[in-house]
Amino acid sequence: MPSDHMMVMELLHASHAAAGQPEPARRIDAPDCQVVSRAARADADEGGMRRVEFLAIGTAICAHDLTTVLAGHKNVSTEQLLDELSASHRNAGSDNPLLGLLRAIHAQDMQRMAELLVDLFGRDQGAFFDLIVELGRYAADCVSMLEILGISPVAETLTELEITVREYADS
Repeated sequence: MPSDHMMVMELLHASHAAAGQPEPARRIDAPDCQVVSRAARADADEGGMRRVEFLAIGTAICAHDLTTVLAGHKNVSTEQLLDELSASHRNAGSDNPLLGLLRAIHAQDMQRMAELLVDLFGRDQGAFFDLIVELGRYAADCVSMLEILGISPVAETLTELEITVREYADS
């Protein structure tokens, strides 16, 4: 099993590579779902959840950082961009734990972030794992947008994210 920070990078790479590809017949066969599944199985074998917890938090930190960069490009605050994203999800009629997690990170409210993750895991482990996949896909979409907008090439962004995740792992 790769180190914690490398699992996050593996998820981001898998999510980015899968973007635009047809979804496999079975969702679990998607490369990003495989990363989450391997982490969950390794944690289950050890009777813990260290890997999936780090995967969720590390990927959420990346997603938040990318959201902040995109907000800056739009000349709005991160909070304003999160409000826009929330409004679009409310219009779609869905409650989105991803946005709640990004808001908690933005507020540097680690207690709220932990509560959101623990509550979701306790209510529905499948939804918790889906959140990790969704975070990876959201981050991958942000990475692509940064390249499309001419802000940062994919490889450069992924390298910067790896540094961020490694620093978080070391803290």
